[in-house]
Amino acid sequence: MKIGVKTFKNEEFLNYFKNKADFFEIQAIQTNNYEFLKKFSKPMVIHAEHLGSGINPCDKMMLEKNLKSLNFARKLADNTNAKKIIFHPGYLLNETSKIKNSAFLVNSLNDKRIIIENLSSHNKGICTTPDEMKKFLEKTKLNFCLDISHAVIVAKILKIDYIKFLKDFIKLKPTHYHISGKDMNSEKDNHYSFSDKDSNIPIKEILELFTENAEITLETNPDIKKTQEDLRIIRKIISEIT
Repeated sequence: MKIGVKTFKNEEFLNYFKNKADFFEIQAIQTNNYEFLKKFSKPMVIHAEHLGSGINPCDKMMLEKNLKSLNFARKLADNTNAKKIIFHPGYLLNETSKIKNSAFLVNSLNDKRIIIENLSSHNKGICTTPDEMKKFLEKTKLNFCLDISHAVIVAKILKIDYIKFLKDFIKLKPTHYHISGKDMNSEKDNHYSFSDKDSNIPIKEILELFTENAEITLETNPDIKKTQEDLRIIRKIISEIT
């Protein structure tokens, strides 16, 4: 398994982990300057903007804004030789928001680097269940990123065993994973570090579901010391199960 760390724009963070992580995931924010990424030879994964940046691919009234955002991520992927662009497929927030609009957006670009992330059902996200994801992937012919926290939240809301839920997602053969510390009794996407007192995620039990060649981004607390501890914890567990 390969483990990556994530940042929005922190050169010091990347420099610290350049010999510790297997890859970097970069959140592509249009107002940031990413020229500093040229200093690093580490493999990159790009994460496109999402609702937190005012982006909603489901909303046809935002097509131009959504396209500009996704093209920014694609350009950053070009500049960093990234093979993956992780993409939140959007939210059904109003009458102009439809799943077909999101599928149209990605299909219009014909970029196989785009991989679809499963969302939680907060804010009426789409691709929240294995069945929903399967249908979206059939429409777009793309791959997907399995976000563990999002899936656990949805399983809790639906009162489904989260291990069975994750197994059903994994049957769709994700090409990337996101994992973070989590309060398993909460319906919030906590993004805790594994060592945080409020995190009780059974990391070993979950990692045992993954394939040996899984590529996993830590979406934990971006503090350098905490991320270093998260890396130590997850690598120790991987050594025990492989």
